[in-house]
Amino acid sequence: MRSFVCLIKSEALRMRHTTLLKIHLILPAAGAAVFLVYYSFSRWDSAGKVLGYLQVVSSVWPFLCGLICGMSEEMEADCGYQNFFLLPGRKFQALLSKWLVLLGAGLAACLIAVMGFAVVYYFYPEGDVYSMAVYLEAALAIWLGQTVVYLMHLMLALCFGKTVSIGTGIAGTLLACLMLTGLGDGIWMWFPWAWSGRFASYLLLYTGRSSGQVLSLSVRGELWFCLAASVIIAGLIFLWFTGYEGRRVQE
Repeated sequence: MRSFVCLIKSEALRMRHTTLLKIHLILPAAGAAVFLVYYSFSRWDSAGKVLGYLQVVSSVWPFLCGLICGMSEEMEADCGYQNFFLLPGRKFQALLSKWLVLLGAGLAACLIAVMGFAVVYYFYPEGDVYSMAVYLEAALAIWLGQTVVYLMHLMLALCFGKTVSIGTGIAGTLLACLMLTGLGDGIWMWFPWAWSGRFASYLLLYTGRSSGQVLSLSVRGELWFCLAASVIIAGLIFLWFTGYEGRRVQE
């Protein structure tokens, strides 16, 4: 356990000295600022503005996952995959520590994007349509929807490199946008990139505006499916990683 904590600290320390940390801090704040400026003169209804913003954040996140995981793998390749291959008996822990550190940074970025937006938007006319607790729940829902996506993109980056991870992230963003429409009804849960958008939308529907409603059986089934799929995907990826021997790169 002590060695695992050291791996996490090492991973966090390395990230602190790269552009990965800046991406997690600057981009969410910049995105929130852009929407806040636009909403200052937009004529949308207040609830629609919040829902639209959360859906945009959810849809953009798969691309950011692809970019961040690709950069993280590139950082690992530059140091010769030392944490993966030069630490006996810690191969599983090395991937887990990297995943957890990226998830921690992602959670911070999500809180900045959502809660930063919420604090400022609260002072807009009719900006108190949702409580701060709902915004916090929405941030956690968006983050939870992307936890397994981080791991999937780490696998893609380790197998094929940064370009494939970013390309898949772009496709995931387009897919996430599509799954927010009626075309995604009944099938969105098969695509992990689309989970965050649906989670946030369901949260506002059942908790934010209509607290008297309860989740329908179909929605409950979809959410349980996402949980089971997350466990299976994570298990398969860690099982695959036990046989991982690096990636050959030719310039």
